[in-house]
Amino acid sequence: MTSPDWVLRPPYTYDVVTGFFPETSPKMTWATNPRPLLVCGRAQDPETKMFFCRVAYGTTKQIEKAHEDDLVIGNMSMLDQLGLKRTTRFVIHSGRQMVILPWIAEFFRPWSGYSSPVLSSLPEEMQHYVGGVLGSLDDLPQF
Repeated sequence: MTSPDWVLRPPYTYDVVTGFFPETSPKMTWATNPRPLLVCGRAQDPETKMFFCRVAYGTTKQIEKAHEDDLVIGNMSMLDQLGLKRTTRFVIHSGRQMVILPWIAEFFRPWSGYSSPVLSSLPEEMQHYVGGVLGSLDDLPQF
């Protein structure tokens, strides 16, 4: 099986992408409805040239339970700009809530009607915020 073309164009740190965050109880539509993910780091294996992404998951559930350091996108114009369908909370307050995944079709997939899992990149102000939160964490998964 050949890889889709988008695999050759990996995301950058602070890009919003769609993929499959490993879950103990995945939702019924897991395989057909990837969730939004926030790329919180990127690395390339020098030998295989494969890219890996450290990602935080996005959820549209329990927005009111967001940790003060999570990134919540709720403004309609910002949702549109980032390509998100509904108010989304990216769980960035803990490195234990993040994983490192290879940039391959097994873990990332575009939403229906999209040609790539990469939806958008956070505006600079949000990048600074997320960078500050990530810089304060001592439990980030390491490449």
